[in-house]
Amino acid sequence: MAAGFGYPNDGLMAPRTLVVVHLVTIGWLSLLMLGALLQFLPVLIGRELVWPRLSPVALSLLLIGLALLLCGFLALDGLHGLSADILPFGGLILLSGFCLAAAILFTTLLRASSLPLPAGFVVLGLISMLVTAMLGETLASVLAGLVGGDFSVALVEHGVGLHAAFGLGGWLTLAAMGVSYRLVSMFLVAPERKGALTALAFWSAAVALGALVGALFALVATNTSWSLGLALTGIAAILAVGAYLIDIAALYRTRRRATLELHMAGAVAAMGMLGLGASLLTWALWSGIESALAASMHVLALGWLGGLGLAMLYKIIPFLTWLECFAPHMGRITTPRVQDLINESRAAPWFVLYFAAELAGAAALLLKVEHVFQLTTMLQLLGAVGLVVQYVRARRLADLPTAWKNHPRPRLILPATRKRSVV
Repeated sequence: MAAGFGYPNDGLMAPRTLVVVHLVTIGWLSLLMLGALLQFLPVLIGRELVWPRLSPVALSLLLIGLALLLCGFLALDGLHGLSADILPFGGLILLSGFCLAAAILFTTLLRASSLPLPAGFVVLGLISMLVTAMLGETLASVLAGLVGGDFSVALVEHGVGLHAAFGLGGWLTLAAMGVSYRLVSMFLVAPERKGALTALAFWSAAVALGALVGALFALVATNTSWSLGLALTGIAAILAVGAYLIDIAALYRTRRRATLELHMAGAVAAMGMLGLGASLLTWALWSGIESALAASMHVLALGWLGGLGLAMLYKIIPFLTWLECFAPHMGRITTPRVQDLINESRAAPWFVLYFAAELAGAAALLLKVEHVFQLTTMLQLLGAVGLVVQYVRARRLADLPTAWKNHPRPRLILPATRKRSVV
C-alpha cells in the first residue's frame, strides 16, 4: 500500500486491490485470530485443545492456499507466467485449511461441559469463517471462468459484499469480540461481564448473522439481493457493536488495576476504531460513497482488528515467553514479572504512530488524496515494524533487568517444549 499497490491507485475491485485485501484479511488477521483461538479457547472453556498436532497442518494449508490465490489475482492483472486457473485451486486449499482449523476448534468446544457467553461469539465467528471460505471459493471459480451464466453475474454484483460482511464483520469481528471479553477481563483483573448487555451484544450478533445467511440463500435462489435481510443485518450489527463497546467500557471502569498497562491502552484505541469504522460504514452504505466505504474497511481491518491484535500481542508474547522460561522455576528461585520482559516507554511511541497514521490514512482515503495515503501508510508500516521489534526483544529477553540478564534465551518462534497447558 505504501508503494501505491492497490486501492486508491487501482479500483476497489481491481486484482491488485484483491491481493492487498487478502494479504491483510487472511495472511495477517485470520492467521492471528486462529493462533489466538488455538491458544486461548482452552482457557475460555477450561478444556484442553483436541488434535493440537493438526494445527501446523492447518497453517500450512492456509499459507499454500493464500500463495496460490494471490498468484491467481496477479494473473488476472496480466502477470506473465501465471494463470487465473489456479484461483479455484488456491481457494480450495484455503477452504481445506479453514475447515481443519474449524474442526479442531469445534471439537474442543463440544467437549466443554458448558459454554460461557464469550465462547458463543467464537461459535458465530467460526460459522462465519466457513461461509466466508466457501463463498470465496465460489467467487474464485467465477473469476477463473469456471462458473458462468446469470448466477455468476449476480454473485459478482452482490456476493462480494456478502463475502466481505461474513469475513470482516462475521468471522474476524465476532471472534475478536469473544476473545477480547476474556482477555480484557483477565488483563484488567475485572469481573467478567454476564449481564443483559452482554446477552444483547451476543443475540444481536446472532440475528445479524442469521439475516446475512438469509440474504445469501436469497442470492443463490433468486440471483438478487434481499434488501430487507441486509437492512436487518445492519440494524442488528449496529446494536451488537454498541452493546459490546458499552460492555467493554464497563469492564475498564470496574477494573482492579488502577494504572492501565500499555497493551490495554492500545486496546482502548482499537475499540475506538471499531466505533469509528462502524459509523463510517453505516454512512458509506447509506450514501453510496465509495471512498467512505474504502475508509471504513481500512479502519475496521487495520485500526480495529489489526490494532487490537498488535496491542494484545504486546502482552501475550511476553506472557507466553515468561511461562516457557520462568514458570518452571516458581517457588525455587526469584523470578521476574511478565512486565519485566518489556519496556513500555520504548514501545509507546510506536503505538501512537500506528494509530495516528491509521486515522490520517482513513482521512486520506475519504478525501481521495492518494499520495497522502501512501505517506501515512509508510508511517503506519514504520509503527508496525517498531512494534514487531519490541515483540522480538521480549522473546529474546533483551529488556530483562540486570539480575536476569544471563538467563538462557528461548527460541524465537518455536518453544523448546511441545507440552501444552491450560493456564
